[in-house]
Amino acid sequence: MRFSTVFGATVASLVLPSSVFAGGHTFKARHHHEIAKRAAGDIVEKRGGIFDNARLTYYDVGLGACGKSNVPSDFIVALNTPQFGSGYPGPHCFEMITITYNGKSTQAQIMDECPGCPFGGLDLSRGLFDFFASEDLGVLSATWEFVN
Repeated sequence: MRFSTVFGATVASLVLPSSVFAGGHTFKARHHHEIAKRAAGDIVEKRGGIFDNARLTYYDVGLGACGKSNVPSDFIVALNTPQFGSGYPGPHCFEMITITYNGKSTQAQIMDECPGCPFGGLDLSRGLFDFFASEDLGVLSATWEFVN
């Protein structure tokens, strides 16, 4: 009986830490989709393809749906699924857009898809989001348009 108690305790001490650490690897994966689900905004598409009051969030970049890897300092976006389209790569992959928020404008490239973003919404790389505002804000309402 003593052997089974010692054996059971030994097995538990080996298995428990590995199961605790195994769950920690998935926390940041696609964290931006959870941020994007926080609140819905009204998107108004004006003539000329300008999206006003668009919901902008940020995410941790990496290998995107367009098939290229990026780093946080890249000015890239993940486009919402309805606008991203189907196929590989998506029809808007590598297109440039202009984003305007609070009097500041810059261009960014579409490199990923954001399934959790509403129509008109974008997920921005951390570097791009930081260009406009502090990450503490979490969500911005901005204007963007495709560059022709």
